[in-house]
Amino acid sequence: MKIKIMFIIFNSIIACFMVIIIGVAFGVENSMQVLGVQLWGLLALCVVVLIAFDAYYCVNAKLLSFLEREDWPALVQHLETQTLTKGRYSARSVRLLAQAYLILSDTASLVNLENMTALAKPQLVETYALIFGTARLLEKNMVSAANFFSARIRSRKPNKADLLWLRFYYGFSMLLDWRFAEAAEEFIILTKISNNAVITGLTAWFLSDYLVKTLPDRNADITAAIEASRKQVKEAVYDLQQWNAKVSRLQRKPHVAIISQYLGKAGSWIFA
Repeated sequence: MKIKIMFIIFNSIIACFMVIIIGVAFGVENSMQVLGVQLWGLLALCVVVLIAFDAYYCVNAKLLSFLEREDWPALVQHLETQTLTKGRYSARSVRLLAQAYLILSDTASLVNLENMTALAKPQLVETYALIFGTARLLEKNMVSAANFFSARIRSRKPNKADLLWLRFYYGFSMLLDWRFAEAAEEFIILTKISNNAVITGLTAWFLSDYLVKTLPDRNADITAAIEASRKQVKEAVYDLQQWNAKVSRLQRKPHVAIISQYLGKAGSWIFA
């Protein structure tokens, strides 16, 4: 309903603006012909913007309605028709469908979407690797998750921000698979290369809360990484309130939402 109201308001504003331009353009004297030409050009621009906006709304009205109502089953059905049935694997459709599957905890369908997308547009699997990799974690298939994240890291295709999360989830999946030494190695590397305060703090918390106790022979390396990371985070984030604000913004992303409980614990530990 809000989207429809915004659509009506936008159209009304543009329409009023166009009426004003027409009125001024007809009132321009011959000596101001240059201004008149500019006004008609502005009117043409308004018409183009209005047509483009209305066309976008009409084409996507159903999709926008589902998103506004957070009607995930209906959204899934609509997007499955567009992608899996009609074969229209656009980046937006694949992303929204994958996110909807995650929200519904439908990991089987998410894995199927990954397989179908890999055949139709394999680059989209790389683009949304964090979402597809998360499905393996939710399925508690840690070996598959670790292999998936490792392959994405080695491909060198993800951007810097995604690469840091991919490395975190690579270490996280090994930790959940009880491969503590490998997890610690990955987390120590991540604390050295990360410029993301949340990832750095979360990684340090896992090193402190889990790995330093299980790997006494690596105590010195792990402790050094923990202390350096904690100092780095406190230099970037002033207090727990600011940490929680950063976490709250990140939790809008499905791959971050699934670890929200750990983010809260990490923040309390850092600023204790």
